[in-house]
Amino acid sequence: RARFRRDIEIDLAGDGRLLLAEACIFGRSAMGETVVSGSFFDRWRLRVDGALRFADSIRLDGPIAQTLTDRAVAGSGAAIASVVKYPGNAEDVEMVRALQQNFAAEVGISAWNGLVVTRCVAANAAQLRRDLVHVLTALGAAPLPRLWMN
Repeated sequence: RARFRRDIEIDLAGDGRLLLAEACIFGRSAMGETVVSGSFFDRWRLRVDGALRFADSIRLDGPIAQTLTDRAVAGSGAAIASVVKYPGNAEDVEMVRALQQNFAAEVGISAWNGLVVTRCVAANAAQLRRDLVHVLTALGAAPLPRLWMN
């Protein structure tokens, strides 16, 4: 019955750059934890020179475990992440898609309005971390902190 609310508000100057990755794990599988019910609300807003460029909200209430099994939500995954890159372009998308055979779980990526958004859904935190390392490296976040590489 955990309750989680996160609001991410980013205001960039026109020449600003951003690479943001945020993840949420619904129970530590190695510890036998599962999330059965609760409330999860995650809201993102990115403005560039005051103009809204990206807005996203995810809300899960009540039987979260049941909702996560829905293919349109997480397909039984227990670990999700979003990565936003600004500025981003089709070349970034191709760099990530070229790694498709390396992903442990599902990774989708799109580019529009000068930004790139990646979504990752994995069965557990270890798979998600592995995929995020690949995605962040492809999007130019190298070198990653040593903690991420172990």
